[in-house]
Amino acid sequence: MQRCLNTKIWISVLALLVALPIFVVTFSWALPEHELWAHFSENLLPNLIHSTVVLLVGVGIGVTLLGTVLAYLVVMVEFPGRKWLEWVLFLPFAIPAYVLAFVYLGVFDYSGYAQVWMREALDLPGFDIRSGSWAIILTFVLVFYPYVYMMARASFKRQRINMIEAGKLLGASPLKVFFKISLPLARPAAAAGLLVTLMETLADFGVVGLFNYDTFTTAIYSAWGDYRSIEVAAQLASLLVLAAFFLIYFEKKARGQAKYYSTNVSNKKPYQAHGAVGWLIALFVFGVFMLSFAMPMLQLLIWGWESVAQEWSAKYFDLISSTVILTLSAVIITLVIAIVLALPSRCKQGSIWLKSVTQLATLGYALPGSVMAVGLLYGINQISVVNIYFGGESINHLIFGSIALLLFAYVSRFMAIAYSSIEASAQQIKPVFMQSARLLGASRLKLVMQVYLPMITPGILAGGLLVAVDVMKELPATYLLRPFGWDTLAIQVYELSAEGLFERAAVPALIMVLFGSVLMLIFQVLDKHTSKGA
Repeated sequence: MQRCLNTKIWISVLALLVALPIFVVTFSWALPEHELWAHFSENLLPNLIHSTVVLLVGVGIGVTLLGTVLAYLVVMVEFPGRKWLEWVLFLPFAIPAYVLAFVYLGVFDYSGYAQVWMREALDLPGFDIRSGSWAIILTFVLVFYPYVYMMARASFKRQRINMIEAGKLLGASPLKVFFKISLPLARPAAAAGLLVTLMETLADFGVVGLFNYDTFTTAIYSAWGDYRSIEVAAQLASLLVLAAFFLIYFEKKARGQAKYYSTNVSNKKPYQAHGAVGWLIALFVFGVFMLSFAMPMLQLLIWGWESVAQEWSAKYFDLISSTVILTLSAVIITLVIAIVLALPSRCKQGSIWLKSVTQLATLGYALPGSVMAVGLLYGINQISVVNIYFGGESINHLIFGSIALLLFAYVSRFMAIAYSSIEASAQQIKPVFMQSARLLGASRLKLVMQVYLPMITPGILAGGLLVAVDVMKELPATYLLRPFGWDTLAIQVYELSAEGLFERAAVPALIMVLFGSVLMLIFQVLDKHTSKGA
C-alpha cells in the first residue's frame, strides 16, 4: 500500500512538473482583455476555427493513409527495392517542415522555375500554390507521415505471421487480411503517430506563415507580436491545449478496452509482388520518397553548392556542437521521464488521477514553442515576485538564459512524442508476464530491467529518434530561451531565411538533414539488432 502511494506521488510530481507551462497559460485567463477578445471573436475566431479544422482533418486523413499503407507494404510485401526503400522512407522526417515549405514555394510558386517552364515550354496556365488548403495539407502530409509510418511499421513487424497465413489459407484476399487482421493489431501504434502529427500540426507556425494560412497558431503570434498582449496569446494557446486534450480523449475512447499484444518478430514476407504489380508498388513508394525527400534535397544541394564558399566558416563547428549537446541532453531526460510515466504497474490500474496527470504532461506538444518559452519565463517571473514578497531574492538571474530552462521547455514540449511511442509498446506487454514474475518473487526493479525494458525497446528507440530530430528542428523556444552564445543550426537557418538569403540558408539546412539522417541510421541499426534478438 505504501509502495503504491510512493509510486503515485513520484509519477504525479513528474507529470505535473512537465505540465507546468500548461498551468501557466491556463492561469492567463485570470487577466482577460475584453476589448481585444471581442475583436478576435467577431472578426477572426470563426475563420480560425474553420481553417484549423480543415487543416487537421486533411492532414489527419493524409498521414494515416500514407503512413499506414507504406508501413504495411515494406513489412508485409516483397517487391523490387523494398530493403532500401524501407529505410529511406524515414528520411523526410529529417527535413524541418519550414524548410520543405520554402523549397516547394521556391520551386512551384508563380515565379518559380516549375511554373515558368509550364507557361513557356508547355503553354499551360499557371496556378497559385498559396490558394486554398491543398498545398499546405500536402506539405504537412509529406513531412509528417513518418510519425505514423515509424510506429505502424514497428507494430507490423511484431505481428504473428501465422495469423496472416491462416487468413490466406481460408481464402481471404490481401485487402481483407489487411483490414481484418493487420490493421486492427497496428491501430494503437498508428493512432499514437496520428495523435503526435495532429498536435504538431496544431503547434506549427513556420509552414502556415509561409503559406499565409491563418490558424490558431498564427493568431497567437498576431496577439503577441501585433497587439502586444501575451495574456491573449497565452489564452489562445490554452484553447490549443484544450483541443489537444480532446484529441487524446477521443483516441482513447475510440480504442476502448481493446488490447493488442506483441509477439515474436519475423522477417518473412507473407506476400510476394512480382512482375508489373511489384514494379507498380515500387514506383508508388519511390514516388513518395521523391516528393518528400529527394526533390527537396536536390534543390537544397543546388542552392548550397552555389553559396557554400560564401557561407561556411569556423562558426559552424560551434553551431553543430551546441545542437548535438542540447539534442542528446533533451532526449535522455525526456525518455527517462516518459518510461516512468508509461511503464505498466498495478498501482496505476484504475487510477483516474494518474491517467489525468499523465495526459496533462503530454499536452505541451500543442503549444507553439514561442508561447511555451514565454509561459516559462512568465511563470519563473511570478515565482520571483512571490519570493521577493516574502523577503527572498529574485531567481530570474539564475534561470533566465540557462540551459536548464531550455531543456525544461524541450521536455515539456516533446514529452507527447516519447510517451506515445513508449506507451504503444507498453500496451502490448501481456499481463501474464507481470503475474509470472511476481509469483517467482521478482522485485519491481528486476521486473522492469529484465522484462519491461527489453520489450519496450522498439518504442524507446522510435520515441528517442522522434524527440532527437524534433529538438534539432525546434526554432521558437530555442531562439527565446537559449543561453548567450548557444546558437544552433535551426537559429542559423531562421536568421538567414528571414533575410531572404535562401541559398545561404540551404547550407545549415543541409547539415540539419545530414544530422537527422545519421540519427535515423543509428536507430535503424539498433532497431534491427533488437528485432533479431527478440
